[in-house]
Amino acid sequence: MNETKTLKLWNKNFILLWQGTLFSTFGDVLYSICIGYWVYEKTGSTALMGLLSSISMFVAMFLGPFCGAIIDRSHRKWMIVGTDLIRGLTMIGLGLIAMSQHLEVWMVLATALIAALCNAFFTPASMTVMTDLVMPKDLVRAQSLAGGMRSLVAMIGKGLSGAIIAFLGVPFVILLNGISLLISAFTECFIDVPRAPKTGMPINLKILLADLKEGARYVLNDRCFRIIVVIAVTANFFGSGMNAVFLPFCLGKGLDVVQYGYLMSLQSISALIGTIVMGTLNIRPELRIKLMLFGFPLSSLLFAVCYSMQTFNTLALSFLITFFVSAVANAILNAAFMLVIPREKRAMISGFIMMASSGGQALSSLVFGLVAEFVDLSLLGTVSSLISILPFALMFIYPEVQKRFLQAELSPEL
Repeated sequence: MNETKTLKLWNKNFILLWQGTLFSTFGDVLYSICIGYWVYEKTGSTALMGLLSSISMFVAMFLGPFCGAIIDRSHRKWMIVGTDLIRGLTMIGLGLIAMSQHLEVWMVLATALIAALCNAFFTPASMTVMTDLVMPKDLVRAQSLAGGMRSLVAMIGKGLSGAIIAFLGVPFVILLNGISLLISAFTECFIDVPRAPKTGMPINLKILLADLKEGARYVLNDRCFRIIVVIAVTANFFGSGMNAVFLPFCLGKGLDVVQYGYLMSLQSISALIGTIVMGTLNIRPELRIKLMLFGFPLSSLLFAVCYSMQTFNTLALSFLITFFVSAVANAILNAAFMLVIPREKRAMISGFIMMASSGGQALSSLVFGLVAEFVDLSLLGTVSSLISILPFALMFIYPEVQKRFLQAELSPEL
């Protein structure tokens, strides 16, 4: 019998993994906002902001399948600890350079590349570990509750970001991020991670390419997964690009950096409310799938409305509602998707799907950054959000996708 069968939801290892990510989440939120603000203030280029945002996504796109294969054969705990440690030391170094007034754009881009390489391993490793630390029936609640606390921490970080940048400066925020990552790495050292089926098996280029080929064949030969890839790429391309130019969008509306931080925090507030709802309510699987199916196109429609708003109050209210709908749909999808994939292939397949999704996001950030130099951002956000509704129609045209998710929810061991 699998050892996860006897686990309670709030076991020691789940709590350690959960709270360890809270420290890094707080620092990462402050850093992402402050470094985007620094780059835009220094260069005034939306194209450069798009490039900065796309680096991590391109790394995930090209390395995702290989990272999954490596993680399947590695000790996942030390993969998680090591990547947090490297990121923490890198951020502290960058912060010290910023304090000496020698920070340059190329240094920020290089740091983004290092952080992206670490994230390419950290994200699938932590996802598969989370799945093994709780019982399958508790996975939606576990991800929702853990995500809720991350959203709370992110909300606080985003809400404070504008004031911290204004009063303490960019170098302090970068150092704070580095320290939070080191704390996260320390707490993760005490997690007992179950061995994956392939842990300890040899790793070489031939094996990695074979796993990549197997993952691609598995996805491409399964129409359900092919449809998921198409939805992920197109929806992310049209729906995610505005994130890269959200700061110029806010400044163009006459808002300041503090109000920008408040708007950013609304995403975390909505996600917190959504994950609490999903984590505390015992919703029937059939209803959960319907919430997901209708939640994604509804959130795209609501985003189109958001970008047409003019004042801070109307922007805040509209984004609050929209992010809540999106958070509920994503919470359901994330849990159901992991259950659809066979356990022994989770890192490999999720890495391949992540490659497709990240590719759409990376291209979107670059394209939106370039287009924003010439097109009004409100118009760009409204039109792109409306177009992003179209991919989700595939889940209704091909009902086997929703049936597969429902079967996984009802019989998670199949």
